This record gives sequence, structure tokens and C-alpha cells, in this order.
Amino acid sequence: MQAPTPPLCYLPATMNDRYPLTDEQIAAYRRDGFIQLDAVVSPAELTELREAVESAVREESRDQDPNRPKNSYEQIFIQKVNLWRRHPSVAKFVLLRRFGDIAARLMGAPARIWHDQALFKEPRTGANTPWHQDTVYWPHEPKELQTTLWLALKDTTIQNGCMSFLPGTHKLRGIEPVNLAEPQELYKVAPQTRGLKPVACPLKAGSCTFHNGLTFHYAGPNRSDDMREAIAIIYMPDHTTYTGADHMVTNNQGFKVGDPLESELFPPVSA
Repeated sequence: MQAPTPPLCYLPATMNDRYPLTDEQIAAYRRDGFIQLDAVVSPAELTELREAVESAVREESRDQDPNRPKNSYEQIFIQKVNLWRRHPSVAKFVLLRRFGDIAARLMGAPARIWHDQALFKEPRTGANTPWHQDTVYWPHEPKELQTTLWLALKDTTIQNGCMSFLPGTHKLRGIEPVNLAEPQELYKVAPQTRGLKPVACPLKAGSCTFHNGLTFHYAGPNRSDDMREAIAIIYMPDHTTYTGADHMVTNNQGFKVGDPLESELFPPVSA
């Protein structure tokens, strides 16, 4: 099943424009756990953002041997986390109030950056991203509101690995985290999802999805001859606290269990 094409095609005029999110869209997001939003960046912004992310990924991949054996996780995608911390050209977009405002309105709470990540699936070799939830991997308390913007830098299709979602699964709790490198069959991990119909969300470049961190989602393999390029920006509600669980973003940063995640690593990005 594929998400219907929204009737609105919005092109922001400036970097500070507010995206015209409706009450109906907010309600649909909270009901389904995801939403597709078209043209959240203008063509000019998209060109600048794509060049910034592509350049950052190239720079950070320069010292890697392209012929080295890849483990199961690396076969899924090229992933670069927290590019905004190292590349000002990427930070310009990750810290956009326009995006943070959408996240805050969907969550119903002021938004802070958790982290960003480039997610590039290589042509013909990029494997599928297994069905999983997100916040089960993160050292957050509580875990119910976090949301991820997943923005297509190039057109994403079913053929090259667009995102798919299981509606309503953000309401499921206490499910064992999926091992993305060696995933189990979805119905064994979450038998509650049996019978649910996935919704695929092909995107034109510059469009995005937002999904709740507990919504089960999946991206198929890249069977095309071109790189599938996307950037994800992940938001958490203000006053999220640290659980002490292991995570590359918070390890060795001096946080104690119960501390609010409110340092310069996690800037506020909404009014």
C-alpha cells in the first residue's frame, strides 16, 4: 500500500518560513505514527543541502577502502552520524527552525536535536533496512514522543529503498529491540503487527516523512543504478532525561542517569 499524494505542494520562500502544517495533518500523525510532507525545502535549498551532505559523506569516507569486506550492518547503508557537529554547511539545515517547528507541533512539545544522520544506500548493493522501532535503542526517558524527519535528497522509490511504515505501531510498548545486523522475522519480535498493512512513502527530492520513534518502519534494498540519498534529523522533546544506556552520542559526555539531555550537543530548535 502506498501513501496518497498530498494535494499541497509548498515551496518555502526563505529559510525562516514556517511550513503550513494543518491540524488535520497533526491529528493524522498522532493517529498513524507517521506523515508525509511534500516540498519542505525549495529547489535552491535542496541543491545546497544535497551538496553539503554529499560533500560531508565523501570527506568522511575518504580513508575507507571501498573494497574491504563489509559487515551486515554496513551492507544496509552508508551512515554518518552527527554531521552537523563537524560540517557547518550541514548544520545550517539541521538547525533550521522550520524543521524544528514541524517536529515540535507533531510531538506537542518543544523540540531539541538528538542527532542527525546521512543514510545512503549504495546502488545494487544496499540491503534492506529491517523493520524496527527507533527509541528502543536510545538512552531516553520517556520514549513516546521522539520524532524523525527523513528527507529525500534524491527521489526515493520502492525500487531504490523508500521508507515504509506500519500505521499505529507507535502505540506498542515493551518490544525487544531488533538486531539490525542479524534481524529476526518481524512477527516473532512483534506478533501484534500481524495483519497490519505497510504503507510505502515514495518521495520526490526535497520532500520528507516524519515518524514517531516507536513506529515500526522499513526501507527496502536499493535495486537501482544510483545512490539513494537521504538525511534524517531526529528530535526529542525538551526535558528528555538520560537513562545511562550505551549510545555513541552520549557515551563519555559526562551525563549521569536522570540528567536532562540539554547540553550544547542537543540544542533547542523550536520556539
